[in-house]
Amino acid sequence: MLPSSKPFLGTLFATIFVIPLAILVGFLLADPTDFTSMVGFGLLFLFFSIPFLIYLHHTVLILSCTAFINAFFLPGEPQMWMLLAGLSFLISIISRPLHGQTQTYCGNPSLDLSVVFMMAVVLFTMKATGGTGFNILGAQVFGGRRYITMLAAVVGYFALILNPLSLEKAKSLGSMFWLMSCSSILGNLAFALGPSFYFLFYLFPVDFVISQANADNITLSGGFVRLSGLAPLGFGLLYWLLARFGLAGILDWRKSWRLSVALLSLLFILMAGFRSNLILLMLLFMALFFMEKLHRTIYAAILVGLLLLSSSFLIAFSDRMPLTIQRSLSFLPLKVETVAKADAEGSLNWRLDMWRVVVTDIPRYFWVGKGFSINPTDLYFSQIALRRGFYSPSEAARLAGDYHNGPLSVIIPFGILGVIGFVWFLTSVYWVLRNNYKYGHPELRKLNRFFLGFFIARLIFFLVFFGAATSDFWLFASIAGLNLSMNRGMARAPQPIQINPQSTLAGTDESPAVAGKIPVLV
Repeated sequence: MLPSSKPFLGTLFATIFVIPLAILVGFLLADPTDFTSMVGFGLLFLFFSIPFLIYLHHTVLILSCTAFINAFFLPGEPQMWMLLAGLSFLISIISRPLHGQTQTYCGNPSLDLSVVFMMAVVLFTMKATGGTGFNILGAQVFGGRRYITMLAAVVGYFALILNPLSLEKAKSLGSMFWLMSCSSILGNLAFALGPSFYFLFYLFPVDFVISQANADNITLSGGFVRLSGLAPLGFGLLYWLLARFGLAGILDWRKSWRLSVALLSLLFILMAGFRSNLILLMLLFMALFFMEKLHRTIYAAILVGLLLLSSSFLIAFSDRMPLTIQRSLSFLPLKVETVAKADAEGSLNWRLDMWRVVVTDIPRYFWVGKGFSINPTDLYFSQIALRRGFYSPSEAARLAGDYHNGPLSVIIPFGILGVIGFVWFLTSVYWVLRNNYKYGHPELRKLNRFFLGFFIARLIFFLVFFGAATSDFWLFASIAGLNLSMNRGMARAPQPIQINPQSTLAGTDESPAVAGKIPVLV
């Protein structure tokens, strides 16, 4: 009897594949914090994730859109959604011929063209202002990361609309999309747990931990311990509730846990210490309040009661709350500690000073924008001058292009072409969200309403209070792309059916269907 070939095949597989892989992993584990080792681990992880990504790439992309996770194994540590956007787009294009007619195009022509136009503006500006500025590749300037963010947003938008969602997936992923921003708190937790957990900063960004790390130095923290990661955590929980249940659903007294989670989320947002977060919430609640027509229901009385109760509490105890909460409330007519009010006013004053200077640059960059290139020497000397009292606190932010203002973050880097493209893009996004809310599937009405209400609130916030073209472009593009995928395109108003009077048979009572005539759609 011939020996079985299975042991031979197993030995051959171990010799050719498993043993070399084990040797490679052992080599990488010799120094896991080395850049080469991290790149190797990342490539191995991607290799073994290919079967998983082929089937779930679109779902994984949706869940990563609002998540705060780094692709630590790539140069520059871009956010994970950028990598997944490219992979999802590539898989969608390669697999599209296999799906044939079953894979429906979900895009909207006007919105698609506006996104392509913005990509062309970014590429033109990058070329006209001296290149990308990838310092990690040896360039003498900074700023290439913002170009990559804008271009990755374009790829991510098309990756989203190339894959329509079923109704059940649309209902679940439409709300989970917002919940993933809760990952922001993991960086704060890693810092609080001590050096043994600092390896997590490879995966989670440190942006939310800087204020927490500076808390021991009063000159750096300003006397505040801001847990910045609490704000996206609170927003994620609150957005998930509003998207899934609506504002009326949160106020439903039979489901008290919803209101409890909403109040806890509000506490998290206030503890982050940013006034703008509370302003954004107020805009969102106002938009949803009128969109849900709650002013005509008993919920209006409930909201008034909650506002009166919370106002009484704040008037009585506002100056006894933690300083971060007092800073968040400092723009309201409440009694707060002097240090909280002074810190908030100082932040506002240096922004106003910067805007007065930046506005004078608009004619200079009207036709061809400034771009995102940053000279590190200028930035270094501005910081030195700031320490010696020669520069205002806004000078370093101005040189870095961090204008803290939505319209300025568009016209200064991209000029008039960027303004035209961004206005076209925002108008198209509004039109898509509005049509899907009015004419979309009835089971998606709550989700579509929240998408539109969030866009309206965020757009006002971007134009009046705070905004950044790079991050907000991806935010608006992702919600538009997901909304199109959820609704399988842009819904249209139902067309009335008009019966052709000549379709009925003369002298009979037969209907058009019986007479063999087809109603004319107008």
